[in-house]
Order: sequence, then C-alpha cells, then structure tokens
Amino acid sequence: MNKINLLDDELINKISAGEVVERPASIVKELVENSIDAGSNNITVEIMDGGIPYIKVSDDGCGMDEIDAVLAFGRHATSKIKSINDLFNIETLGFRGEALASIASISKVLLKTKEENSLYGTLINVEGGKIIKKVKCGCPKGCSIEVRDIFYNTPARRKFLKRPSTEAMYITDMVAKIALSRPDISFKYIKDKKIELQTSGNNSVRDVILRLYGDELYSSLVQSEYTNEYLNVKVFLCKPSYTKGNRNMQILFVNGRFVKNKVYNVAIEEAYKTLIPINRYPVVITYINIDPRKIDVNVHPTKLEVKFSDEKEIFDSIYNTIKNALNKSNLIPVVKYEKKFTFSDADKDYKHEQTQINQFERTTKEITNHSGDVPFIKDETIYSSNGSNQNIYFNNDKISETVQDKYISNFNSLPDDNDDKYKLIGVLFSTFIIVEKDDMVYLIDQHAAHERILYERFMSKYNNVQGKQTTIPILVNIEPGDEEIINENVELFNKLGYKFESFGNNSIILREVPVILGQPESRQLFIDIIDKLRNGDFNKDIKLKEESIIMMACKKAVKAMDKLSKEEIKSLFDELKITENPYTCPHGRPVIISIKKYEIEKMFKRIM
Repeated sequence: MNKINLLDDELINKISAGEVVERPASIVKELVENSIDAGSNNITVEIMDGGIPYIKVSDDGCGMDEIDAVLAFGRHATSKIKSINDLFNIETLGFRGEALASIASISKVLLKTKEENSLYGTLINVEGGKIIKKVKCGCPKGCSIEVRDIFYNTPARRKFLKRPSTEAMYITDMVAKIALSRPDISFKYIKDKKIELQTSGNNSVRDVILRLYGDELYSSLVQSEYTNEYLNVKVFLCKPSYTKGNRNMQILFVNGRFVKNKVYNVAIEEAYKTLIPINRYPVVITYINIDPRKIDVNVHPTKLEVKFSDEKEIFDSIYNTIKNALNKSNLIPVVKYEKKFTFSDADKDYKHEQTQINQFERTTKEITNHSGDVPFIKDETIYSSNGSNQNIYFNNDKISETVQDKYISNFNSLPDDNDDKYKLIGVLFSTFIIVEKDDMVYLIDQHAAHERILYERFMSKYNNVQGKQTTIPILVNIEPGDEEIINENVELFNKLGYKFESFGNNSIILREVPVILGQPESRQLFIDIIDKLRNGDFNKDIKLKEESIIMMACKKAVKAMDKLSKEEIKSLFDELKITENPYTCPHGRPVIISIKKYEIEKMFKRIM
C-alpha cells in the first residue's frame, strides 16, 4: 500500500484549477467578476483564437497596491470575507480567493495594476503559479490581466479543449450574460482584433438587449415587475410568437450574478404552457434581488448554481410576474410585408389553383335535438368538406360580466361584441375566418380557436366531466401490462368521464364515456391516453391532466375544411374573446394573426 503524502502548493493549485478553470470562458468569467467587484465603470475583454493563447481583461476599477497585488496570487486570499458570518451575507461575485491562484497555476499571467492616488503601478509576471517578476511600472488606474497559453503545463487538460471557434462561442456567451447582469457598466468585447459587442453603460437593460440580440427579439419584448418586503423580481420576456430551439435564452440573475436554478425553468415552463409549440422555448431574462441570507451561492465551485431558502416563494413570484406580463400584452402576431411580389409568381400558382374567399354559406337542414352537456347552435347543420354530417359543439351559456371584463380587457385588440365597427368578412380555404376592424384584418384558425375554447371549458370541468352510459358496452383491446397502467390511473380516467371494468384476456369494457365525445372518439382517446402512459410521454399530476384534456379538445374541435354557418362562426368568435388565452391553441400554435392595412397597401405599392 502506498504511503500518504502531503501535496505541495504547486500541485494543490493545479488540482484546484480543475474546478475553477474548466475552459477559457471560465477565466474570462472570473476576471470580469473581479473587475466588477473592484467598482469598475468600463471593462474590456480581448481574446485571440478562442482565448487559448491569449486573454486580456482590463478595467478602471479601484486597482491594488503592491502588497495586495502579490497577495492576490495566493490561495484563499480575498478581500470579501473576514469571518464565517460574511459567508452568508455575500453580495460580491467573487469571494473564495482561488481564482487568480488557480488561473496562474496553469498559464502565464501578466498583471498591471494601480490605485488612483498612487504615483506608479505594479507589474507582476507569474508562470505556473510562481512569481518570476515584480517591478514598478507606469499604467492607468485600475487593473489589466493578460493570460497566455492556458494549460501549457497540463497537456492532458489542454487536449480536452474544443476548437478555437467553439471556445470563442462560449466566451461570447459569457460576456453577453455578464453585460446583461450589469447594464450600468460599459463592456467592450474584442475577438481576434474585432469589436464583437459593446454596451453603453447607461443602466438600460432594454438597450443592452437591443445591442446584444437585435431588433427582432427587442420588438417582441415585454417587461413586468414584482416586489415584496425582501424580494424584487424584474422580468424581460418575449411574446409567445418569438421562441428559441433551446433554453439558452432563459437567463437568471440573482443579486447581479448569472446563475442557474431548476425552479426558475419550471416556473417559466408552467407560465408559457399551451402558449408555445412543443420543443420551442420562450425568451425570459429575469433579475432577482433578494436578501443574501435567503440564498446559498456556495453550492458549486463555479458559483453557477444557487439554492433558495423558500423555493415556493420564488416559483410563485416568477410565475405570476410572467403571467401578468403576458395577460397585459397584445399577443396577436402581426404579418409584415417583407418579400417582393411578382405577377410571374402569381400567374404560375394561378394555373394550378384558384383561391376564393367565400361568403358564408347557408344550409337548409336542421340539426337534430341534443340533450348533452353542451348545446348545439339551433338553426343549421354543419357539413364537413367530404359531405358527412359533422356535429360542432359550442357553448351559448352567458358568461358572467366579471369574467367577460377580465378577459376581454386582455384581448382588447379583437373587436368587442358591442362594437359595430367590425365585420365578419368570410372564410378562406374553409379554415381561416376573416374579420375586419378599423385598419386591421384578423385571420382566425377555426380549429385552433375551437380547440382553445374546448380546452378551457374542459379544464374548468375536469373534476366533474359528465359520463354517459354506453348503449352497447365498448370493447377495448389492450397490450400485456396495460391493465396495471390503467389501474394506477383510475382517478384520471374517472375525472375524464370514463367508467370501465376488466373483461379478461387483455381487454377492457367501457361502461361510460365522456358525454362531450362520441363513442368512437371516446374509445380512441382512451387508447391514446394508455399509449402515452405506457411510453412515459405524460408527466405525473398536473401535466397528465392537462395533456389528457388537450387530446380531448383536439379530437372534439371543428377541423380545417369543415364549413361553418355564419351563426356558428359568430358563436366561435364570441366565445374566443372570453377565453383566458385567445392567442394560441393548447399545443402552442397561433389562433389568430393580424395584418395592418398599411402592410397590405405596401404590397400593392399604394405606400412606398
């Protein structure tokens, strides 16, 4: 057995560097955070070839004298902590006193620093953790640190670095996030001798967002804020029409520090539920200022994770702040003229298909009486495009004034029911309802609109969905093992209006099915839910309930190409206005888009 040996300081620093310095972006983060803690107003980051051969961070902060400059390269040397109590009241970004020591142990570092009232500055050159030069020098107030040849003395670590372009991407992302965290500081980021980004330091978050991410994201931006006695939450978010393919733009700052937290991501997901399509992610930038005693920032060596003492309070505040912002916003996507139109393109399409905007078609047959939970419109039969009779359910029950006031105020871009300025123009492609008001034209997807109406109605009645006894029991064949899945979710099926019993030989008998669905649709929904449960596509509790209701609403909603009467369309339109979210279907697809008269006039060159 090998003897136990005490490690020397050089080896200890290299091991410590493995936790602090993962890649060049880690070095940039540590150095920039030190500059922020030094009270800098201007910070410049320069890199070459992904930061592997060269990184420089300079600032105009308080600087250091010669003694502190030497101490800064020692392990566990910090100006931020003096006692154990300070550890739980940290308001600075760096505090462990390991960054410079760790960085210097695996690279070649040149430090120049000067305090404001000093006649001269200090230059220190460190290689592999050893100070090889220390002299007086002339330099401006503040600090500049050059880091060269990262991992030059640990080749095993160096070979795990990515290509320079990839490492540069990580650095760019890190600098952008830090710039977002401190809009009051001017940042300049120079990559391979070209200015990649620059912020003004005017303390405007919106200005930083515009400079970093451009006009398209900025034009979709909405802001909201929440404050209580120990917590302030400020959220900048994009409307559901602007989404990303990953969660990279779900950014959280706590007391000025960029961090990650699972509660934050869950709150965003719940707030945007049914507003955006599957596998798309919203843009949400959040600033939380909180009593330092209510968070733990020392969870991980990189300080990228935090824990909150009251996670429910954090969840509720983020969720409610986002929902309030969305509810107060006009979420109808606006179609803008961007592409030049030529008659050669139109003529080519016209040869194959004529596009007609049909006036409402009236039919003559009457709908048979129906005694179900949701009544029919009473005057006309609705026919699908294939000629088969299609029953369409709408709810004509009056909604209370308080509910109308609450939701119509959130949907003020749509024509009000008492406003005679709007006109139902017609239906395009037997799918899109056309509404005109003032200088706006609205296109409403009839399937998505009806799906949203049914989803909210079914959700409100989830605990008491009426079941209807089947005239003839419905046999459902199931796969081996499905009966156990069904028995584990009896409560879910009962709340959806199903009553059933085992029939043996891998089969189930349905005795009652949801009254709002026909028997064939009820049978297929039952099978679909089992499939999702078997494949693990459902999450438990609230997601299981909501996704089941979404499936039910989708199956029952009027489909594209189903021809609706004028009365049906008016009923659909009126009910859509009093939904909580009239902008998207439960799957996150748009229900309605708008086109300004101005945009149409531009297409026809009436406006240049």
